[in-house]
Amino acid sequence: MSEKIYVGIDVSKDTFSVASCPNVLKTSLPNTPQGHSQLCKHLKEFPIAIVVMEATGGYEKPIIAELLEAQLPAVVVNPRQVRDFARGMGQLAKTDSIDAEVLAKFAQLVQPAPRGHKTAQMTDLAELVHRRRQLNNLRTQESNRLAMAHHQKVRKSVQQVIKVLDHQIAQIDELISEHIKSDDNFSQKDKILRSTPGIGPQTSAMLLSQMPELGELNRQEIASLAGLAPFDRSSGKWIGKGHIWGGRKDVRSVLYMAALSARNCNPVIRRFAQRLEDEGKAFKVVITACMRKLLIILNTMIRNQTN
Repeated sequence: MSEKIYVGIDVSKDTFSVASCPNVLKTSLPNTPQGHSQLCKHLKEFPIAIVVMEATGGYEKPIIAELLEAQLPAVVVNPRQVRDFARGMGQLAKTDSIDAEVLAKFAQLVQPAPRGHKTAQMTDLAELVHRRRQLNNLRTQESNRLAMAHHQKVRKSVQQVIKVLDHQIAQIDELISEHIKSDDNFSQKDKILRSTPGIGPQTSAMLLSQMPELGELNRQEIASLAGLAPFDRSSGKWIGKGHIWGGRKDVRSVLYMAALSARNCNPVIRRFAQRLEDEGKAFKVVITACMRKLLIILNTMIRNQTN
């Protein structure tokens, strides 16, 4: 068979459904290592153009890793984008097999670009950074509870939990630092990123783990990837305001804090923010523009390998 095959996979906790366009492959397999191996064996029998699956809270990660390891082109897409695509086709029913067929059709018509192979070092760093963010969120919750607690025993309980979380966060920070230092590529990029006023170890680690494309894309593409590119809204004579949309939420969160810091300690960002404020721009517009400019500067520095 010379015709390219577009494959859609709908993943759940215990199983995953597979469909293709044209309709030469339709099956359901267990979401286990054996099922993943069996999937790769089936797919290698066909000329695969792209394999598409939705992000499903992590259940898709072992499958995408197995596909990339087998050198099969694969990509994880935003579920909202696929659901909008299904509605646009008039497909309102939703089952595992139907979702797999929709994903296959989406792959054929949209043809999203396949993702690069994530190294084991990249995957480990991403997991460490994600765990630190979880612990930090838990600490924030406990700190908020402490402010509202009045009973002595309750306050003591909350303080003990905060102490444990602080210890856990310190351990994760040490692991992240050691992991970055152990990899020459990470270490070099980390040095470049942290040479920029406003960028600390947590922002650097987040960018290294969640934006491996840094330095490989142009300014418009990197801003859009992070969800910091404004999209125009206008119709006829009505001219609306541009808004940012989509992108990587965790990256935006750390860039927000970095931009707040950079407004005070980074001369380039400080002058840029001051100019926008003098033009009467609202705070949210100013800080979003600073986040975008900071990211573009970092992208250029990584591409040119300059501090």
